[in-house]
Amino acid sequence: MVGFARGVGEAMGTSENTARMRVTRALEKLQGILRNRGIALSAAALGAALANDTVAAAPSGLAAGVSAAALAGAKAGAVSTVTLFKLITMTKLQAVIIGAAAIAGVAYLAILQQNQVKLRQDNGSLRQQIGQLTQLTAENKRLSELLARAKRAAIVRPQLQSGAPAANSSNDESQTANLARILKSDTSARVTAEQIAPYLKANHRNAGSLIAAFRATGDAALLEEAMANFPDDPQVAFVAIHKKDASPQERRLWLDAFKKSDPGNSVGNYLSAFDFFKNGQPDQAVQELGAASGKPVMQDFSLDFMQNSAEAYRAAGYSADEAKVVASISLVLPHLIELKQLNQSIVDLANSYRQAGDEASAKAALQMDVNLGRRLGDQTGSPTLISQLVGIAIESNALKAMDPSAPLGDSGQTAQQRIEELAQSRAAAKELAQQFTGIEESMSPQDWSSYVDRLHHFGEQAAMRWLIAKYGQK
Repeated sequence: MVGFARGVGEAMGTSENTARMRVTRALEKLQGILRNRGIALSAAALGAALANDTVAAAPSGLAAGVSAAALAGAKAGAVSTVTLFKLITMTKLQAVIIGAAAIAGVAYLAILQQNQVKLRQDNGSLRQQIGQLTQLTAENKRLSELLARAKRAAIVRPQLQSGAPAANSSNDESQTANLARILKSDTSARVTAEQIAPYLKANHRNAGSLIAAFRATGDAALLEEAMANFPDDPQVAFVAIHKKDASPQERRLWLDAFKKSDPGNSVGNYLSAFDFFKNGQPDQAVQELGAASGKPVMQDFSLDFMQNSAEAYRAAGYSADEAKVVASISLVLPHLIELKQLNQSIVDLANSYRQAGDEASAKAALQMDVNLGRRLGDQTGSPTLISQLVGIAIESNALKAMDPSAPLGDSGQTAQQRIEELAQSRAAAKELAQQFTGIEESMSPQDWSSYVDRLHHFGEQAAMRWLIAKYGQK
């Protein structure tokens, strides 16, 4: 820098100190211009760049300008060698500064372009998330409607209200009418504490009977009793997790209790992962998903709940057939909506991995999501049709986030082919449900009883097919 200032001073006919001050001020101005464009360089670095002739190429027209000045001076006889040297030196200094500014401009444009690319990516991601949110909202609405139908139950029959035993009604036609009224009812199946008391006494107020009585009466005190007396029972913990108005801390305690009481059941880990995602703890959620993937069982206790509820309604005065119907259509499965929301959280996690350049983690997350859907759709864990439909929706959503041409496992089937296969399964299940709805109100009590028995043993779809085949022949 010293030699550069000395050369500039000599070229300008000024002292070295004066040249140094002018160069310093010029560097400070250039530094400010570059800083405003997002490029941080120290004055020393700029000085070194200029002193080393970092920009070697002169701006267009420099040679022509110097030649013109020389020729003009030659004509006038007024241009000395020193004056020409000053002109060349100053022009070179300007060229260096202009070149540095050009570099700054190019860097600024590059930064601007990168920002624009990132902004477009962010906008695209945002639009995708909005689309997924809209889809999730619609899916949750559909599931809520299905669950609302599942919660329908019988109104207390006039015979029960007057105290007359239900068993006195032996006429098939009358019982069929009663069942049709049960199916059309929008009120909850509620029995009184007096009606449920014999059932609790006969079962010594054990965990299963307290849960069934709680669901039949709506009396929260029965659930509190079960939670207090049977904290290590997995069915009690499963219901307690979804207790109305439970605090996040209380829910976390029961989630941990559920995992501890039924360590081989992956449902506890999936529900725990849902809570961690909801609370902004994705690392813990991923750990729970990994634990769930290594467990062989996915059990939501549907059959146990239906069986205990049927016994409770039977003891409360319903006929055996009516008790089975009420127990099957009043089954509450609040965890299904949570698992559907967990599905979307996993897809969002995979997208974040992908944006960070971690494609391997993205694929692993989506594979865990696919496994969740397949396990939920497997009727060995939950025989109900709604569980299988939710499983299909979860698997389809995960597959749509994959490369459509990517092979799945060793089968050679691609993600797109599996999506199409699942769409066919979903359409078939919906058609089956529509056909079943058309005949359910005309079914005899005996057929309803057989339907529930078949549901327990073979799953709801198989039970529906049996009934549709039977009534289709009439």
